[in-house]
Amino acid sequence: MVVIKIGGSLQSTSYIKKWIKEIKINRNESFLLVFGGGKYAKYVRNEQKIKNYNDAEAHKLAIDAMKKFTNENISYLKDFTFIDSFSYLKKNFQKRKLYVWLPSEYEVEQLNIPKNWDATSDSIALEISKKINAPLLVIKSIRFNKEKYINSFILKKGVLDNYFSNNYKNYDNRISIVGREKHYKLREICNYLLN
Repeated sequence: MVVIKIGGSLQSTSYIKKWIKEIKINRNESFLLVFGGGKYAKYVRNEQKIKNYNDAEAHKLAIDAMKKFTNENISYLKDFTFIDSFSYLKKNFQKRKLYVWLPSEYEVEQLNIPKNWDATSDSIALEISKKINAPLLVIKSIRFNKEKYINSFILKKGVLDNYFSNNYKNYDNRISIVGREKHYKLREICNYLLN
């Protein structure tokens, strides 16, 4: 299985459809999609500054933002099984099956990440990949010059959140970060992640 984090920056672009189409074509693997928070998470960040609510409340609202962005894409995900529990995967996992994670505060609580903006949906996807022992593919709206995608340049540029940048080296599985236009390379990326 490969965990694929679809960045919120892909919201309202045609790239989500393109990635989902590639995922369906590459059914020789199982995939678990995790959506970011998109414009809904940006709204939470702005509202927190205006209304001055605490980080724990913002964290909860950001999880809801991920759920909204996931639900926004339901029409493209008819071949996918929606899961709201990681234990479901352990009990019911099937090869060559497509899954989408429906975020919940309870499930994120099990991941033990900070309840502030140091840990966003990128870190949630990182911890999910650890929990289910799967490699991680993070799709971002940024261009990369290198084929192997984790490097200090990316970490310094704020492409990923602080928790991710500080903790990704502690994981046994491979991680790739790719630009949104690389959907046609999914098979090649999976070969790198799984071998």
